[in-house]
Amino acid sequence: MREVAVGFGRCGKYLGLMLVSVSLVSGCSVEKARTLQAAAAQFRNESLAAIAAIDNLRQRELEPPPRNAGDTRQETIRKLLNSKSPLNAELIELALNPYQPPRDREWEAFMTDLQSQYDGFAAIFDRLEGGAVVGNQDVQKSAEYARTLTVQMALFAEAIQKNPPVLVRHRSWVIANLRRVRRDYQAASSNPTRQNTLENQTGELLTQWQRLRQEERQILEATVRQCAKAVAIGKDVIELADRYDDLSLNEISLGVSRILTTASSLTGRDYSRTQSRLNRLIGDFQTDPFWQPVTRELFDRVNTAANRRNPSVRALELPSSERSVPR
Repeated sequence: MREVAVGFGRCGKYLGLMLVSVSLVSGCSVEKARTLQAAAAQFRNESLAAIAAIDNLRQRELEPPPRNAGDTRQETIRKLLNSKSPLNAELIELALNPYQPPRDREWEAFMTDLQSQYDGFAAIFDRLEGGAVVGNQDVQKSAEYARTLTVQMALFAEAIQKNPPVLVRHRSWVIANLRRVRRDYQAASSNPTRQNTLENQTGELLTQWQRLRQEERQILEATVRQCAKAVAIGKDVIELADRYDDLSLNEISLGVSRILTTASSLTGRDYSRTQSRLNRLIGDFQTDPFWQPVTRELFDRVNTAANRRNPSVRALELPSSERSVPR
């Protein structure tokens, strides 16, 4: 723990320098600090975008398929009237929203922690950017936030590649309709016209399934790309700050230029190259003494949250035609 604290102390000192106003530079080049500030701002922006992408992934996984408002109301009324369970507030809420997902406290804790790391870094950044003088402890804390946030995003991006997003409710809707069509088709063996209509419906449902698979892939790639971008920038910013005293203004400028180039190069890159870059970054985090302690500390927590997503979502996989208010 002493080694970790020392590492954060040095990084915190110089991460602060890249954000602070002239009054905080304290003998170091003002130009160097201002140059690094642009890279820190980029890290803040990309981190916020990555958190939004992670949250969007989860929301899409839990999203119910679109339903006609009129049909939904009639379905609710039928379920409520046919139920033999005691009529109470819980039953009414279930009838009104049968797709309400169960709470996942592991995921909620993960997102709260992720957001708090960003909020902590951003709050100190905003104070420094506004010219406020902050104490050394605050500056050091900004480094802790930045390093933790960087590792969290890297580990999450790695975890969702092993456990990719699944639009379970949309898939379930397609499956339920395919079951209905198959049942009707087999019952219409003596009606070729009806069977032809059902064959066309089957083709449309299979097309919807293919679109779902493509959409799931797009969600995965968009989330991993954004996380990888934030991670790559965060790693470079923090390591550049850690070597701040040993670098000249020219070296700082070249380093910042490379960091900003990284942001643009990862945006439209081939996904396999993004994966390779992310894997190298995670490898560095797992072996570099500077990153290794926080990576070990966060590994289980992040993976638990990421890997619990789909089991909790799959509890909702029962097709809508078979979901009902308890009897």
